[in-house]
Amino acid sequence: MADDTSVDVDLNDDDKQGLQFHDGGYPSTKEDKKKTQTHMFTNFPHTAASDDDEENILDKSELLKDEKPPPSFWTFQYYQQFFDVETYQVLNRILGSMVPRPGSNYLKTHIQPNPDLYGPFWICTTLIFTTAIAGNLANYLQSGGKEYEWRYDFHKVTFAAAAIFSYWWLVPTGLFAFLWWRGTNAGYSFLDLLSVYGYSLAIYIPISILWVVQVDWLQWILVLVGTTLSGTVLTLIFWPVFRDGNKRTAWAVVIIIFLLHASLAVGFKLYFFNAQAGTAVGVTTSAPVISTAGLPKVLAATQQEQKAAIPAVPSKGNTPQDKTLDVPNKTKTPNIPGKEKLAVPTNQLKKLVKTKSKAASLSKKGLSTGNP
Repeated sequence: MADDTSVDVDLNDDDKQGLQFHDGGYPSTKEDKKKTQTHMFTNFPHTAASDDDEENILDKSELLKDEKPPPSFWTFQYYQQFFDVETYQVLNRILGSMVPRPGSNYLKTHIQPNPDLYGPFWICTTLIFTTAIAGNLANYLQSGGKEYEWRYDFHKVTFAAAAIFSYWWLVPTGLFAFLWWRGTNAGYSFLDLLSVYGYSLAIYIPISILWVVQVDWLQWILVLVGTTLSGTVLTLIFWPVFRDGNKRTAWAVVIIIFLLHASLAVGFKLYFFNAQAGTAVGVTTSAPVISTAGLPKVLAATQQEQKAAIPAVPSKGNTPQDKTLDVPNKTKTPNIPGKEKLAVPTNQLKKLVKTKSKAASLSKKGLSTGNP
């Protein structure tokens, strides 16, 4: 009988038996059964399926290695996620905060689902310096042509920083606390509110530069335009949140949001760019100059008054030597009984007059020559 080869695969044995090859066909006699040979294979080549399994195992191990615990609150890596934003996104958010669109929610269309703090932080920082520098420049223009010594006021930088950063953080904090207290499910996170209010201040940067122009009515028009545009964007964000509840509460909240935003612009105008306030803050008056041109005349008039107060001395022939002359005294002294009235002899009076005249002449010479 011709030799044939048959393959028997035993899948039940894992490593011991494996694949078996038998030489010959199907034995029909006992001699053919004795001649059959069995070959054992234990090492098998890799197949495509096994390669895919190994790749999947490697991919899973790499993913497990890449999965790291979230960064701590006190590390810089924790805050990097808040500054992960592209430049075109920042520009679109700035433009969107200046142009109100009825029926469109700025927070949902521009801020969510990726709110950031990069744009708001640099907007607030830029607004601080533009307001302080423009305010000092406006103060300098206001004091032009006046007798003032102008100096740069560095306190304006501090005041602008305190006002802007306080508004950026305190108002969203209070609004978020109010939403949490009412249990309103608006879907706004605290980071969303911070991002919205930071971008809402972008319109005041060009307006603060235009406030340098010393035209009062133009400055108030800029206040009205900036407040209306950015304030309307804010009201369109929060009106849908409160309109389903009490109407009075909704109107009150929206009006308060608008007034707080307007008060910031009005405060900038009155403190940094107001003509009267700027003159009082930014300039210092010089010390008054006292002129000494008319001082000799004043001294001469004083000396004449002193001479007129002294009575004329009579001649020797008409007045006896032992006669005394009473010297008038401006201060009244009470009459004390038992004591005589004081009198000055004539010789001593003459000496007194000569001494005073010499002192007056010396003082005139000193004033005329400029020596003390």
